[in-house]
Amino acid sequence: MKHKNSVVSHVIVNNMGGITSLVQHLIIYKGDYSLEQSLIQLDINGNLNTPAKLDDRIKPTENQIIDSKNNWYYTFGQLAKKLSSEDGILVSNDQYDLIMLQAFNIPKKVVQIVHDLYNLDLSIKYHDCIDVFIAHSLFISDNLKRIFPHRIADIHFIPYGIPLYPSSTISINESKSLNLLFLGRHTASKGIFDLIKINQILVEKCIYVNWIILGNGPDTEQFKKEWENEPNVSFRHPPTVSEVMNEIKDCDILVLPTKFEGLPVAMLEAMSMGCVPIVSNLEGGIQELVEDNINGYKCTLDDNELFAEKIIYLHLNRMILFQLKQNAQEKIYKYYNASIQMPKYQKLFLHLFENNSSPNHHSVSRKIGSKLDQFWIPNFITRLFRKNIYVK
Repeated sequence: MKHKNSVVSHVIVNNMGGITSLVQHLIIYKGDYSLEQSLIQLDINGNLNTPAKLDDRIKPTENQIIDSKNNWYYTFGQLAKKLSSEDGILVSNDQYDLIMLQAFNIPKKVVQIVHDLYNLDLSIKYHDCIDVFIAHSLFISDNLKRIFPHRIADIHFIPYGIPLYPSSTISINESKSLNLLFLGRHTASKGIFDLIKINQILVEKCIYVNWIILGNGPDTEQFKKEWENEPNVSFRHPPTVSEVMNEIKDCDILVLPTKFEGLPVAMLEAMSMGCVPIVSNLEGGIQELVEDNINGYKCTLDDNELFAEKIIYLHLNRMILFQLKQNAQEKIYKYYNASIQMPKYQKLFLHLFENNSSPNHHSVSRKIGSKLDQFWIPNFITRLFRKNIYVK
């Protein structure tokens, strides 16, 4: 059934990373029974993260600049205008559209995807602007139900999915050095500066491996500098997902000593190609996906010795590594297939849209910003004052 002028609008910050990948997969693998889709990218002034590289199958997007010097009512009024040309659903992945909904009504109901603890904090702060919550881990889902027991009907647990690329046959690596992979944004919160320490422990124990470091980010240059005297590392930044997956297929172990995470898309992608995760034991999707001694290992946060110990164990036990690689791939193929999971999200969007109730945020009216943020203050005046304040 087609609905004219009804659109699912996805709003994301213009960053390369897991949320961007997830939203692209939602659009590309939406299935046959869904509303039209649109994507708005938010360009945050001063953002140091690598901009998103969108799939060629995604239609050209609108971009909205979020500049801290602007009058909030000017900036968020522009965003509201872009989201008001059609009815449908707004899919929120960060704070900016939720801030907007406190002061502006749009003709869309609001779905928040609660990726991790950061998004859970946003759920608590802006819950009265949100019609439906979607968690892709049981940990987040259970927390939402504990916090909002009166809204259990609005809370949905739907694991997300990734595209399943043709994978090479998993074979036993009997004698070669293991290929260790890092895949993700190059920031300290992803644990990138722990990797050199793990490598040093391996060298001290006469375990020689190859490191393949994929991705980019604000800390890339410092990251590379720490490795400049190491002969066993290769930094690569493949421009497309298919090229990333081609790099992953030759790797044995994903090493992810991350400090903060929901359910890393990079981990699902690596496991789908038969790469065994050794990852920080963080509450949430990681604990639900990674089973110790079955398809990977969870290590105590910041315990580089334990990360190295698990790598050494698999280096010395190649048959166990082979079995874990098979199990890792099987788990993703069975439960995280984008062609199966993403239509479940779209079905929920459509069901919510066809419910005739008014959007929750229409009953919310709150002041946003500071004293310099007002409906009646022209934006150039707010910018002038803030420019002078920042200069001082």
